Amino acid sequence: MSGGTVRIFIGSGEQSVIERRVLMHSLRHHSRRPLDLYVFNGTHNAIEHGDRSPTAAPLPLSLKYRNLTEFSLYRYLIPEVSGFQGRAIYLDSDMVCLSDIGELFDEPLTGYDFLAKAEAYTTGGQRMWGLSALVIDCSRCRFDLDGIFRDIDAGVYTYTDFSQMSPRFLEHRPYRIGSLDPQWNVFDRWDKATKLIHYTDLARQPWRFHDHPYGELWFEYFEAAQRAGELSAADIDLAMMRGHVRPDLLAGNRRRRYGRLGALVRKLRRALRSSEARGAH
Repeated sequence: MSGGTVRIFIGSGEQSVIERRVLMHSLRHHSRRPLDLYVFNGTHNAIEHGDRSPTAAPLPLSLKYRNLTEFSLYRYLIPEVSGFQGRAIYLDSDMVCLSDIGELFDEPLTGYDFLAKAEAYTTGGQRMWGLSALVIDCSRCRFDLDGIFRDIDAGVYTYTDFSQMSPRFLEHRPYRIGSLDPQWNVFDRWDKATKLIHYTDLARQPWRFHDHPYGELWFEYFEAAQRAGELSAADIDLAMMRGHVRPDLLAGNRRRRYGRLGALVRKLRRALRSSEARGAH
């Protein structure tokens, strides 16, 4: 499959507006094809789609209250929201895309319900799947959330078994899962091969904490989103007032220890990374 519009759903909420806008800018920046972007706003149990008015997400409140994060369960609504047609990508909001997302969208899905990151976690000695980046066959895949949570409450398997697609879960719910290229969901690091970086460490995310080893990369896209008009000063001010980002966010990744020298160092690092990225293509 190739060509055509790329349909993408982003899991988010009011706490993650800034990182969501940065991700959306990075997706648009690298894509050679039209993007159809949807946002699951878990705070309001809503779906946001372009400039249209938000609509209610088809997630019962009884299940919304089972979310681990603001948006944990919304990814499983994608086949239904897509009318059980075509394919779609799901992404967590705390990511930055570094390549053309159309390449991920075109990954072969023959025989699979969805593609996910293989061996993303080890739990109880077992290798588990990472579902923070997915390519879903919406015509094939079905997630019976009511039934799944009845099983969880009955002790058939755990919430972790479900959210990481453990062997125990798959014994009862035999989804066919294929492995996506792991460069499309790289946890907390970057090199020339990385296509999408995922800032998973909640105690180091660069919009909340200083000195992330790959925070300069996030701030490049943060600043670019502002220049492109996709992230406003009002958005940033509101996020600061709500305590969702650190108060000195505009100062960048590093603590302001070196004044003008620090700013020069940041510029040099950005130039070096841009040069390395160009050399990788």
